[in-house]
Amino acid sequence: METNKNFCHFILDPDNTDNEVFAAGCDSVITVVEKPVSADKGKIACEEYVASGYGTLTRILPPTAIPLPPGTQITFTSKDSNTPCTMVESNGRAYKSYKWQSTIKVDNLKKGLVKVTYELLCELDLEQ
Repeated sequence: METNKNFCHFILDPDNTDNEVFAAGCDSVITVVEKPVSADKGKIACEEYVASGYGTLTRILPPTAIPLPPGTQITFTSKDSNTPCTMVESNGRAYKSYKWQSTIKVDNLKKGLVKVTYELLCELDLEQ
């Protein structure tokens, strides 16, 4: 997810994360915090930061605009893929989390349209 252009990627295949949906307008939120330092290590001169992030988007589309059939919901997590969730601030600084969840839900609507809800959660990853 990128805050600069309000852009998110939602994966369709955990084995090939280039198989994805790109969506602008996901209103992503990235929260950056200083990584806690254990008491025995003391404070270090170079601060380390970690981030968590969330983005969601709902769109009404023709069924041909999404490669999933109506009534489908797929959820992938970091347990399904070794690829990290990368969060990019507006200044270009990137943070990675190896704890994430990506969900795409397709609901059937009347008049030949579907409602697609995309959701991406990158959790705070203190172990990286």
